[in-house]
Amino acid sequence: MLQDLPIWLAHFRSQAAHPRLVPTALDDTLTGRERRLIAQSIATFQLGESSQGAHLRAAVRQHCGAQEQHACIEIFDLLIAEEQRHASLLGAFMQDHEIPRREHAFTDQAFRALRRLGGLEARLRILVTAEIIGIVFYRALEGVTDCRRLQILCRSIAADELAHVAFQSQLLLQMRGGRHGIAKLLTGAWEQCVLSAAALVVFATQRRVLKSAGYGPALFLHDCRSQYAFYLKWPPTLRRLSPHGT
Repeated sequence: MLQDLPIWLAHFRSQAAHPRLVPTALDDTLTGRERRLIAQSIATFQLGESSQGAHLRAAVRQHCGAQEQHACIEIFDLLIAEEQRHASLLGAFMQDHEIPRREHAFTDQAFRALRRLGGLEARLRILVTAEIIGIVFYRALEGVTDCRRLQILCRSIAADELAHVAFQSQLLLQMRGGRHGIAKLLTGAWEQCVLSAAALVVFATQRRVLKSAGYGPALFLHDCRSQYAFYLKWPPTLRRLSPHGT
């Protein structure tokens, strides 16, 4: 497991004890045009944040073996609880603005189905993909509204998700660290295919908000891939240069 686990455990414990708050005094005005624009998208992402994480918890416990008190188990429990807090904050905003909740969404069902395949590494790969796309989306959503409450809510969720991605990507990099050559290249290429396909599906289903934020499909895919590259180092360095560049 990661040498940084005690640091990550301290971070998530601190977040649980002192979660990010959205000040109640913020302007909470949402125009009719904004409501029509964001309603479907915010309901979809609220549904995605509300997962109980039962399959992920089981995969983490299986990966950690019999060590029930392992720091990694507690970290994921806290991480899932933080996602559920996001769902609660989004749900409260939706209720206050009479935005109906969604029971089903294609993208949510697809991500949940994919997360159930394989062991912890496969689940983390899908989870990191979904969270990276979510970060880009929340930043776009923040830009299409003048409602300060929603802007700060988007900013707070994106900040939490960045920490999730940083932790999970470290874990993923360690899991695949023993691979070399073609196996490593194939793993990276597969991850890029999954990311690209998922990003384009999300763009197709949330295009009203994304287009209003200035995104076309190519730019949205570029920003998602840039986030992925930052955390998971794509493309891989094929040859290490000497100090003299030879």
